[in-house]
Amino acid sequence: MSNLHVIQGGVSNRDKAFLDKASRGDATLWTVPKGAVPDDEVVIYIAGYGFYATAVVNSRTKLRKDRPNRYGAQITNFARIQPAISLGIICRHIPFLTWANYPRSITTPGAEVSEQIRKLINDRRKRGLSDLDDEALLEANMDELRAAALLAEKPSAPASVRETIFRVRSTAIKRYVLLRAGGICEGCDVHAPFDKADGSPYLEPHHTHQLSDEGPDHPAHVIALCPNCHRRAHFADDASKFNKSLIKALLKIEPDRTKKRSVK
Repeated sequence: MSNLHVIQGGVSNRDKAFLDKASRGDATLWTVPKGAVPDDEVVIYIAGYGFYATAVVNSRTKLRKDRPNRYGAQITNFARIQPAISLGIICRHIPFLTWANYPRSITTPGAEVSEQIRKLINDRRKRGLSDLDDEALLEANMDELRAAALLAEKPSAPASVRETIFRVRSTAIKRYVLLRAGGICEGCDVHAPFDKADGSPYLEPHHTHQLSDEGPDHPAHVIALCPNCHRRAHFADDASKFNKSLIKALLKIEPDRTKKRSVK
């Protein structure tokens, strides 16, 4: 079996944007371990998201002229992992992957850990989200939170399952919109007025539509607001007009492009 390498990707350098559009026929130069050879598997890790995509080495390695002491190779056969697997889930399922304690570099895990990585990725691709407890949601990335927010139980599901999905969606959508905002009020475009005790910026989720009987709203209908904008949306003399402006803003922030996913 071929070796498996965990390599790095970034957001500001447009790696993530490339992976979002890449097809299996694309190829590009990437920093890889010196010992990588053609047909080796690679898992691309992006900070803040986790395991984001897989690919295959397509050439011999060479020293990179633009990066001292780094080796590069062509990689191809890109395939996104959706939703990306957060670092918390990686640590939970692969406790012996010591790289996860300080994921700043590339690594080539041993055979046993590599097989665990393959299994984790295959399970995510086949089953989607499987860790839906409070601890998992607390450490989830934006991809995982959005997927959890879109879960929908089957009508025939037991009451306990429906209740669990309701709770998961409610928690996920609140955390998702706050992460999406990045500390900036999505109503007035001003930074949160203060930080909470844990250091995170204080914003409040606001539903721009009445909640239906089915439970928490869609991410495209929930916006993160500073306390002032939140009160304005509910109590100001122009509350209705302001709320309509928030609905319009959400059309750009969060396109309503994904239907809820059923849970079997």
